[in-house]
Amino acid sequence: MATLLDGGMGQELIRRGSPRTAEYWSAWAMIEEPDMVRGVHADYVAAGCDVLTTNTYATYADRLRPFGLADRAEELCRTAGRMAREAADAADRSVRVAGSLPPLRHSYNPAPGGIYGELRAEYDEMVDQLVGDVDLFVCETMGALHEARAATDAARATGKEVWTAFTLQGGTGPHLLDGTAFDAACDVLGADAYLLNCCPPEQVDEALPLLRSATDRPIGAYANAFLDMPVGWRGRDGSPLPGSRTDLGADPYTAVVMGWVEMGADIVGGCCEIGPEHIARMRRALDQRPVA
Repeated sequence: MATLLDGGMGQELIRRGSPRTAEYWSAWAMIEEPDMVRGVHADYVAAGCDVLTTNTYATYADRLRPFGLADRAEELCRTAGRMAREAADAADRSVRVAGSLPPLRHSYNPAPGGIYGELRAEYDEMVDQLVGDVDLFVCETMGALHEARAATDAARATGKEVWTAFTLQGGTGPHLLDGTAFDAACDVLGADAYLLNCCPPEQVDEALPLLRSATDRPIGAYANAFLDMPVGWRGRDGSPLPGSRTDLGADPYTAVVMGWVEMGADIVGGCCEIGPEHIARMRRALDQRPVA
């Protein structure tokens, strides 16, 4: 049976009252409303996910620096890991924790402003802060090969399982945003699983078969439900968050996801705008799927 991830954190926090800001995003709740983060984790566990993801997409120094909070990055990262661990341990079944390693120089970026060595050093710091509380790492929303390699290499150094997820948001075809083909990326990275994330489901439909043919490792996908996001979107520089689609409620999104399972996806879940109700519906569909 496919492994079920949780859904998005940042947009779910906004839905529950966190400020709708692309710059500060999910880090706000870590400081001002930590119980809101705990509540989201608990709701995903109750929905039936197999893996909880740490709320660390925005808790690194480079992103917090404009707010004068860079010196709190380690504290917030460690706290996020501990929150996810506590929620997983409180479950009445086995739930694993995945440490989120995000893009460090804007999401949906084909040309991150940092060479491999610089990015690797920053990922090493995040990995060190999370490793004690997580079961695996997910390097997510990766747009460029050297960025993905820096995150994956840092996580692999722990000896723990590593999943690497590529975003296609704003891309021109089924490949990394920097143009790297899936087979070339998989050959270089050496992750334990490869996924597609934070892009429209329609892009996943097109690209997942190519990812399947590029590797014999487990594959998967977790899409977003954003409206079209313009090429060059820079949330940290003030670009507004896009609205959400109205055609991807729990039932239609689950139908799409089950199509990915039929294509060979081993790991499925949701990203931005996909919440606990989606995950609960996906849990039921996976549990009802006939065993081959």
